[in-house]
Amino acid sequence: MAIKQLKIQHLRNITEADVQFSDGINFISGRNGSGKSTLLEAIYMLGRGRSYRTTKFGPVVQQGEKTVSLFAISSLDRLYRIGLQKTATTTEVKVNGSSINRLSDIARITPLQILTPLSHEILERGPEYRRRFMEWGVFHVEHYYFELLKKYLKALRQRNFLLRSDPTTVPSWNKIVGELGESLNAIRESYFVELKSAFQAEINALCLPNNISLGWRRGWDDDKSLETVLVEKQPVDIKQGFTHVGPHRADLRIVYDGRSAFTGISRGQQKMIISALHLAQARLTQDKTGNKPIILFDDLVAELDRENRDILLNRINDFGCQAFVTSTDPLGSRGFSDELHLGIDQGIVNRAN
Repeated sequence: MAIKQLKIQHLRNITEADVQFSDGINFISGRNGSGKSTLLEAIYMLGRGRSYRTTKFGPVVQQGEKTVSLFAISSLDRLYRIGLQKTATTTEVKVNGSSINRLSDIARITPLQILTPLSHEILERGPEYRRRFMEWGVFHVEHYYFELLKKYLKALRQRNFLLRSDPTTVPSWNKIVGELGESLNAIRESYFVELKSAFQAEINALCLPNNISLGWRRGWDDDKSLETVLVEKQPVDIKQGFTHVGPHRADLRIVYDGRSAFTGISRGQQKMIISALHLAQARLTQDKTGNKPIILFDDLVAELDRENRDILLNRINDFGCQAFVTSTDPLGSRGFSDELHLGIDQGIVNRAN
């Protein structure tokens, strides 16, 4: 997928913009607060239906306005006209004039990989952040995964409810939760094997130490079925009122020299590792679906020295997919085919080359 044209109305400090993009790397430079991250936010909203910067509408809409309007012309096997209108209470998305009722449908059309200054959270915070990363990857390559996940979470909620309200009925739900959880984990583990291989390839391509690796914890004992462990843990679960084991407790582990990758290494090294993880997922999505993800990289140069910056940019260019890279200072011509340089100041976008 590549975005050919983007129109924005009343998004943060951008009153109105109409921008043409390259199919290659689009470099966007501007001072802090100029609106460069807002361009990435607009693309993200068209692909996910929401902002990556806030869950609230107030900071997104321009002061004095009530509606954010976005429109893009994108190309895959054909042209797609994607429109989004967002208010404080509604989100309306249309593709080629037809309303989209499920945001997952638009996410399939426009797969995204986004790296921001907050991407370190995948290393530093809890397993739920890493599970979320895994789930988006699996979602794009296994189309029935999302429905299976919803069924599992519904059954899990029911078991948790019964643990607190009617423990005598819990045994019948051990089997249901167990079967759904095993099916869910089988898909995740199959994806993980391929992600691990792709990640190692990106570690090598980015000239990172080869003692960086991925690990997977499925959320219960490896040598037992989930149903068996649910039965074993049932007394504890009843006592505490929630389910302690299952895919909802899984974790994607990023290991450097035998320990967690967020301890004992620099922020720049962390950024390169996280970039390798996202590029690996982008590669899997492209190989499995034929749809090239769009890469959004907010403030790429922060925390990276010149050598690592150049290595990362060269690798992104090697992917041959569309990318958007922001920085406070212009990065200058890289000699890439189809590269485009844009400048933005006070919400006004201008072409710099």
